[in-house]
Amino acid sequence: MTERIKKLTELTLSGQMYAEPTKTVFDEADLLLPKQQMESKRICEYIINQEPKLTEYSCMTGFFNFDGSVVGDAFRRGGHKATQEAMNLFYLKPVDNLSTMEWQHATADYTKILKKGISGIIADIDESLIIHDDPEQVEFLLALKHVANALIAWAHKCSERASELSSTVENAEHKSNLKKLSEALFRVPENAPESFYEAVLCIYLCFSADPDSVGTLDRYLYPFYKIDIENGMLTKEEAAEYLQELFLMLQAATRITSDYFTRGGESHFCIGGYLPNGEDGFTELSRLIVESMIDLPTYIPQVTLRWTKKTPREVFRFMLDCERKDPHKRIAFQNDEKRIKCYTEICGIPFERAAGYTTVGCNEPAFLGAITGSNSKINFLRSMETVFHKKSKLIENNASFDDFFDIFKKELFSDLERAYEYDNFYNKQRAQDINYISSLVFNDCIENAKSLTQGGGNTVIASPMCLGITNVIDSLCVVKQFVFDEKLFPMSELIAALKADWQGYEDMRMLILKKGKFFGNDDDTSNYIAQKLYRELYDFLKDKTNLYGYHWLIGDLLGYNIHHKWFGEKTLATPDGRYNGDMLKFGLGQSEGRDREGLSALLNSIAKVDPNGIGCGSTVTNITLDEQLIKNDDNFEKTVDLLLTYFQNGGVHFQLTYVSKDDLMCAKETPDEYKHLRVRVTGFSDYFVKLNEAIQDDIIARTEQK
Repeated sequence: MTERIKKLTELTLSGQMYAEPTKTVFDEADLLLPKQQMESKRICEYIINQEPKLTEYSCMTGFFNFDGSVVGDAFRRGGHKATQEAMNLFYLKPVDNLSTMEWQHATADYTKILKKGISGIIADIDESLIIHDDPEQVEFLLALKHVANALIAWAHKCSERASELSSTVENAEHKSNLKKLSEALFRVPENAPESFYEAVLCIYLCFSADPDSVGTLDRYLYPFYKIDIENGMLTKEEAAEYLQELFLMLQAATRITSDYFTRGGESHFCIGGYLPNGEDGFTELSRLIVESMIDLPTYIPQVTLRWTKKTPREVFRFMLDCERKDPHKRIAFQNDEKRIKCYTEICGIPFERAAGYTTVGCNEPAFLGAITGSNSKINFLRSMETVFHKKSKLIENNASFDDFFDIFKKELFSDLERAYEYDNFYNKQRAQDINYISSLVFNDCIENAKSLTQGGGNTVIASPMCLGITNVIDSLCVVKQFVFDEKLFPMSELIAALKADWQGYEDMRMLILKKGKFFGNDDDTSNYIAQKLYRELYDFLKDKTNLYGYHWLIGDLLGYNIHHKWFGEKTLATPDGRYNGDMLKFGLGQSEGRDREGLSALLNSIAKVDPNGIGCGSTVTNITLDEQLIKNDDNFEKTVDLLLTYFQNGGVHFQLTYVSKDDLMCAKETPDEYKHLRVRVTGFSDYFVKLNEAIQDDIIARTEQK
């Protein structure tokens, strides 16, 4: 890092680069205006009233936060009343122990700004005004135009502030940087950027519109990088410095007192992956982006390598090497072969469009300028609980496992239908709100003359997330193995054991835990069950679309909040050995000590589970490795080949934790001595000592692969 970046890093980590919202006083007479006029007028006034965050070390500025007084951005939805009412019902609240809702993650279409600037977007609005004559649509488009002009005015204000600061700075380099910033802000984002520096600045300026993912960063920055490098207008060192400042400012967008400040994953982006022409997209800039990021002692953003069959082993190894050197665990891996096949064959998305996917939040898939159509979390284990605790008479005398499975499947599909209804209720609720600033930088809102919140954007996919799917697979395995295949005890006895919370049936439970053919061991029973379950899910969901017509793709992820704990607290004992109230397993492959056959078997099981692409919704696979598999160079090369084989065999995702169980136990007992120990939690990473005890125990229980 340069001395300038070191200073900015210090200021960022101390919270001094956070852009505090400037309170704006509005005219009460605004309330007499039509809704869209009033909202757009106030958001324009709010934007222009903000003060840019600037220091003498700055080469970038322009991000602003919302305070809830006006209609906010797409991610946080500050000021959105109807959406907030829905959140009050669903957010962090497991409704019927079945479903809960989260904020929706998304990524703006940064290519729009980079190709045409805000002036080009205003031209698009003018064209749309010619086509649409519905009064509400016209009013919406005029509101967008006002907000677009406000963003230009905001950039000019930032330009003036940078110029003013430059006149007070004595350091010649800093003075020059501020003058350059002032000049750039007067030109962009009103106009399309003409240099790598201006392009990076545009991304940061537009981050206010949707402070979430920055998409496929290496792709849309590469043309600017290549031209400037070839023309001698930019050095690699200068490019790295601009990238590092961008990453620091993304970190600074979160208040230091927020729990999210130290959680990696809040701002996510991808590198590599298939380009629309079918070639692998990992470039010199991709490498520079990752190197620049891991040199920073920050937590945000998180980067994902999109692997393809054309990705050289050296690139895959480079990314894993960066991951083992990165104490903040900011790197994850996705398999393009599985993802893109899902999008093209199941969703009917053209390859050129499918190749543009990215990751947001905790590894949720999304597309530039598109918001994922669902943000529901579903308790898959509730269906298993129901058949054993509430409808046990239906299963007492089943003649075969298939008979039992059909009854369970009927209950599961009934639960999914209800969750689907909740999901659409939420979408209908938020459709009452109008989003202006995000609608400018998301696809199709201008063309459709309809707000992002009302389905105006191009959502492409809907990806509700399932919790406890490994519990379901293991429970099905227990029923098949012990009740029907080996006939070690009748169904009636298993029902009685569960209703008694295993009290008096401890020997049965220990037998199950000791001899059970659980998922993650690459055995025929558990592989068959997992494949059967996913195949049935695929058949049920293949024609199901959400309110806006987008495919419902079930994923294996849960988000930031500890839904697996909340759902588990309300879920009674299940055949996999859970007691009443035990936490659910999150993700696919989180077997917590039951994957006895080692890492290869676990990875083989996961790779085989998804024959139909159903897992290409939000998917996370956390793998806990013995430190020596990473730190020892010889072992590391073997680990590279093993994980590469996992992708070649069909694995969708992985991210690593390589902390010993002993260290985790010690950290729990003496947290002051392990303040800097970071672990993968779900789709994000955080300091182990900051996590609550239940989550700490959950992480300790995960199998450490030797």
